[in-house]
Amino acid sequence: MTTTDSPRYVVATYVKAGRDDDFERFMRDVVVPAEVRARPHQVGMWHLMRPATDPPEGCTRAWLMTFHGPSTLDDWSLEPLFTEAYGADAAREHLQNFEDMVDGEQTVYALDGESAL
Repeated sequence: MTTTDSPRYVVATYVKAGRDDDFERFMRDVVVPAEVRARPHQVGMWHLMRPATDPPEGCTRAWLMTFHGPSTLDDWSLEPLFTEAYGADAAREHLQNFEDMVDGEQTVYALDGESAL
């Protein structure tokens, strides 16, 4: 399913220097298959955007994820997703890999929709 609606959540994830390719591979090779296996109703309901390699001065560098559709933030949490898809032991390993790539906490924004201007 492809989304054309406004996102419900936007998450900024700050990835450690030099780990962008690892992060993108992790999202493609670990997160996407987990979603397909455990939560097929969410497939295509989110997007991942890579940060610019040469951001202008004053810009914060972060990977952005947008999540669409009727859902709660918990529906997108990695820990229960990985546990459902891979089991508890593998979930812990995947979460540790994720945490090793991320620099600090993610910033999460909840949205109600687009404002008409």
